[in-house]
Amino acid sequence: MEIKNLGTIGGRLKELRLDAGISQEKLAKELHLGSRSMVSQFESGKRTLTIDALLEYSARFNVTTDWILKGV
Repeated sequence: MEIKNLGTIGGRLKELRLDAGISQEKLAKELHLGSRSMVSQFESGKRTLTIDALLEYSARFNVTTDWILKGV
């Protein structure tokens, strides 16, 4: 049984990426985030998700911004 970390924004971002089966590097390129480390920092909570990045994630993974921000 896999336990998913959906309790944080970063955890939800990571799960979206893992469920899609793509690397941090590939996602960074798709979302024009500059580098893999930007994705890593979003996922670890070391960097605050920007509004632009939030909208990009929402569109890329076809989820609402509310789900990314609040888990609902």
